[in-house]
Amino acid sequence: MKTKLDVWGSCVTRVSLLDGDTKKRGIADDSLELGYFIQRENIVSAMQPRIFTDEEIDSITVDQLWCHDEQILRAFKQSLRKETVSLLMNSDSEWLLVDLYDLQTEVAAMATTTFSNSARELFNTGLYRKYQSEIRLLHFLDIPPCLWYGYVDLFFEKMVQKYGKDRIILNRFRCNHLFLDKDGIIKPLPERYVSRHYPNPEYNSRLKELEDYVIRKYDPWVIDLSKYYIGDGNKWDDLNGAHYENSFYYEIFAQIKRIIRHDTDERYYSRMNFFSEERRAINELRAERFDVDKNIPLMEKLIEQNDISWINILDRLNIHAPEDPRVHRYMNALESVFE
Repeated sequence: MKTKLDVWGSCVTRVSLLDGDTKKRGIADDSLELGYFIQRENIVSAMQPRIFTDEEIDSITVDQLWCHDEQILRAFKQSLRKETVSLLMNSDSEWLLVDLYDLQTEVAAMATTTFSNSARELFNTGLYRKYQSEIRLLHFLDIPPCLWYGYVDLFFEKMVQKYGKDRIILNRFRCNHLFLDKDGIIKPLPERYVSRHYPNPEYNSRLKELEDYVIRKYDPWVIDLSKYYIGDGNKWDDLNGAHYENSFYYEIFAQIKRIIRHDTDERYYSRMNFFSEERRAINELRAERFDVDKNIPLMEKLIEQNDISWINILDRLNIHAPEDPRVHRYMNALESVFE
């Protein structure tokens, strides 16, 4: 019998359930079944009142969306109708996977409520044009927590009531700020992907504070791996900070399965799987183009900045140039740290 999961979040978790393969559907494991996938909706807006009528929401058609995607249209309408929490409360799934990606992006505000702008799809609709003078944009992470953490509590109290804390998995999200380009050089994300309607590294510390609050109060299972990984220009055309290299998705999916199958009692999982010749991604990493000379200075800069991403680069350096004296020196230093 299959185990059924609901997902509240983004591609951070959804692509993990696909084992990194965005062409797949459902979940990349025959023993697991996808229930609801609640996307483009944040947990705060979901707990606030509805403001638009059915007629107004139904007037939005797929041709009004930039992406022309029926699934996105359905998700957008669910968020405007404030249906998403009710869907989960009436779900027959056993587990809930959550990431808080959508609190890293701006939302629309009107009168007594907020709602998703669906990655700016809102602004191409007749509904927006009707109320344009009344709609404002805001970012919850710019607002003092005392004004909105109460909605976070309302959400998680309902989820614990529905699933129980032992069947909720929080996949922590740290927006990445680097990617491996096709020329083998690790670079900062392109400027166009660092804006208020994309996740932004400047909000990482504030989102971490929120996740810490949720973990302390509701004690879900936690997977904390995104802080170690970077983007991949060989995999993604859309280089926003929520798109990662395949290694990330492999590791997340493996831990999700361990939790659901009761193969682990590690409630908080934050173990790196670098420097291992046995890991699943090793052949992909060996095959990628990687510029040793250009990437060593970046690693050294990240070490100075106390940015944990440096260890990802050292791992790649050790794969591509293990005999390089510079790499050898850093590997010896790393071994001394972890002795």
